Amino acid sequence: MKKLGKIIIFIGIFLVIFIIVSKVLRIQRNPITEFYKEPKNSLDVIYIGGSNAYAHFNTTLAYNEHGFTTGMLSADAVPLAATKYLIKESLKYQKPKVYVIDIARITEYFSMIEEGQIRKVTDALKKSQNRTDCINELLSYTSVPKSEYINYYFSFFTYHDFWKDKNALRANLLNRMELYKGYLFNIDVAQKRKQTPNVWTDEEKVLHGDTINTLNDLFKYIKDNNLNVIFVVPKRVFGEVELPLINYGVKYIKENGFEVINFNTLDDFQVDFDTDLYNFAHLNTYGATKYTLYFSRYLKENYDLEDHRGDSKYKSWDMAYEKFKHDYRETTGDNFEELVREYKEMGY
Repeated sequence: MKKLGKIIIFIGIFLVIFIIVSKVLRIQRNPITEFYKEPKNSLDVIYIGGSNAYAHFNTTLAYNEHGFTTGMLSADAVPLAATKYLIKESLKYQKPKVYVIDIARITEYFSMIEEGQIRKVTDALKKSQNRTDCINELLSYTSVPKSEYINYYFSFFTYHDFWKDKNALRANLLNRMELYKGYLFNIDVAQKRKQTPNVWTDEEKVLHGDTINTLNDLFKYIKDNNLNVIFVVPKRVFGEVELPLINYGVKYIKENGFEVINFNTLDDFQVDFDTDLYNFAHLNTYGATKYTLYFSRYLKENYDLEDHRGDSKYKSWDMAYEKFKHDYRETTGDNFEELVREYKEMGY
């Protein structure tokens, strides 16, 4: 009996260590994993999308300006088909006043969804039926045989050698987005390749069939659950073939009764493409500050978002903003609040 007891204890300890190590070594450590750390029903806004979401919207700045909190359910190149499942996951823990859904990838062929796109979402989600459903749907658009789905259900089988890549492991452990409530702090400027804004026309092209079906399913879920949702097209450079698809998508979403903001076609919101992007697809901290000031004010004015500033329960948000300001000064030598004042004087 003593031997059996020791074996059981050993197995128990092994399983605990296995689970902890699996979480640490799991390659996907992004704003989705940070989302779970926020207290229940403490987030006012949920922002869903790909890297444009966490690169463009500075959650700590929005909080400091208006007092509302924003959860980032975003990862690199999130497929549109994952959106409904991310909303479902959020509703287990939060009751946001509004969802912001980035539709930069609305032009994507679902048959071109890659393993990395799937894993960056599903590996970050907690194990549940919703996660399994998300994996199954995303894989259904690919050529992955069902016999290999298990590698997505249990990601440790794929990443058990991840620890050998010291650079990847270090980047994973030191992911700075966790310091700033899901925001990616990046002051790089795309100087090597000059960025030129798109010339937007009224040209339209019908979206792919899978995209239309996914949007219709998403619309139904949103309406069935009485959710407030605003769709956004981020300010960035798009390929010329994408513009007519985006135009059609914006029109289609509006026709179904939802609000859409295309930040590329607004007269009162502009960024400097020489200084405000760190590559063709992403705003750097300067561009993100302009975007956040503009969009956070819009959200505050149009939705019933509570001001939590001064509430001790939200002290972590004050600390995150202070950390961001400190790191901005350490990195640039400048005062971030002076930058904010300058941009406000410019109309942002």
